[in-house]
Amino acid sequence: MLRGKYKTYDKLYIYILKGFHPELRSLSDEDLIGVWEEDGIGVLFFHREKDELVNSLCKKLGLELEEKDVVNYKEWMENRFPQPIQIGNISIAPIWCKGNWDIVFDPSVVFGEGRHPTTYTVLELCWEFYESYGLPKKVIDIGCGTGVLTLFWAYLGSEVTAIDINPLCVEVTLNNLKMNGLSSRVKLLQGDVKKFLPLEGELVVANLYKGLILDLFGLPSFWTSDYYIVSGFRPDMEEEIRSALSPFSVEVIKRKEKEGWVSWLLKNFKKL
Repeated sequence: MLRGKYKTYDKLYIYILKGFHPELRSLSDEDLIGVWEEDGIGVLFFHREKDELVNSLCKKLGLELEEKDVVNYKEWMENRFPQPIQIGNISIAPIWCKGNWDIVFDPSVVFGEGRHPTTYTVLELCWEFYESYGLPKKVIDIGCGTGVLTLFWAYLGSEVTAIDINPLCVEVTLNNLKMNGLSSRVKLLQGDVKKFLPLEGELVVANLYKGLILDLFGLPSFWTSDYYIVSGFRPDMEEEIRSALSPFSVEVIKRKEKEGWVSWLLKNFKKL
């Protein structure tokens, strides 16, 4: 995340470590962007080269540097540098963009900068849902990433439960909630979403990936909400994912496709 003298992102200095140590979570350095923890490895992101610090940490914590890389921030974001977007009458912008925005956020180095076709179409479906069905009292955001979807619903007035397995995503989401004064409307959970099921809410938003979608679709404990907005798959995956719905009274009632990615609005008829 941005701190100290840093107001935007340019180059990312990335250090991939073999193993992880809990002390990395409390690492404090003005040049630090964030610490990614996944599958027993640690990834450190900095604004500038930090060889001396990383070597010192490895020696102190018994870790090994596996790889170092330098990547342009735009390249890390799949050649999309975060820019303001408009969803319905709500404006959303990165914190460095000057202007009067409804929602601002620091995208850091996690997923969900707003303009990826999955995030964007999910936001569109969220707005269309709001226009058609009104404000859901409780929303579940699975795989919250930067927290853009959480911010959207909290800004409108919903109570949101946001979940991500990546501790850095939870940290980034919390920071973005604080920037917008929305922390009181959101409960943040870090861990495997399957451990938190069942989750009660009128609407679930889940911008994930095919494997996790199929896992969740196969669990009766997942189908406890009225509506679901799901994305993270391509058209050639739709038949397999749709077949996973057959044991349940769940139907696709709206579909969007953008740049080879698909998003669905689902209605759970048994719950209703």
